[in-house]
Amino acid sequence: MNRISKKTVLTSLLIAAVIALVAWVGSVAFFFHQSMAESERHDFHYSISLSYTTTITNVTILLPVPSLNGTPVLADAFVHRSAPGIPGDWNLSIEEVNGTPMLAIRADKMVPEYHGYPIPIEPGQSPLPATIAPRTEYSLETPVLRPIQIGTTLQVNRTIETRDPVGREPVFAQTGEFVIRAESAGPHTQGLEFVHPVPVYVWFEREQPGEFSLQASTRGTNSIWRGGWVFNSYQDSVSVELKDPPGWTEAVGILRTGEGAYYT
Repeated sequence: MNRISKKTVLTSLLIAAVIALVAWVGSVAFFFHQSMAESERHDFHYSISLSYTTTITNVTILLPVPSLNGTPVLADAFVHRSAPGIPGDWNLSIEEVNGTPMLAIRADKMVPEYHGYPIPIEPGQSPLPATIAPRTEYSLETPVLRPIQIGTTLQVNRTIETRDPVGREPVFAQTGEFVIRAESAGPHTQGLEFVHPVPVYVWFEREQPGEFSLQASTRGTNSIWRGGWVFNSYQDSVSVELKDPPGWTEAVGILRTGEGAYYT
């Protein structure tokens, strides 16, 4: 009788242990899945970089902003100056040109800023090496031209269409034709690359010859944590490099879609 009782008790304990283990595994899996779901993000990013090798004056730049069905997206942070990095003497506004919303950047003067290379400091070193002040012209001590970079990020509560964003998500100058250029060659991608015309206006005056460059990009990204960040995205970018201000020019936009990995 005692043997039967002991066997029954052991069986009951074993069953209870199995049930507890299953419950623990289930709760861990539930909380792990919940934490992954809570980590999911959907973000838009818009950035501009300007570089000029000499001082330029009477500057006017018109660049299409990311837009969806003619409505500007993300540019408010620039116009309202909530995006970091905007010089205080720049005047920014949104203007519509031939049905395309454009970011207008105007300034009486834009002065370049050249920096020296980082100076290594040994632990305990004294006295510390002198810091070289930035200069407005290239020199052997300050050879590094620092561009003006402005950017803003907007988080949304929906999945961003990264495979086919045209007409569904903000890109530059949606009125132009998007022509397929190549399939993405990287691993874990399902994307395509398109080129499209982007009208840009650049005008300035200067006393010395120099170079001017402008880069702008907008990107939409879906991401989630699964033991590491998994993401997919699209990106539309445009670049202009000039030695003389042309007024209006047709730059080439490059739209990359379906980059990254897709998850469910």
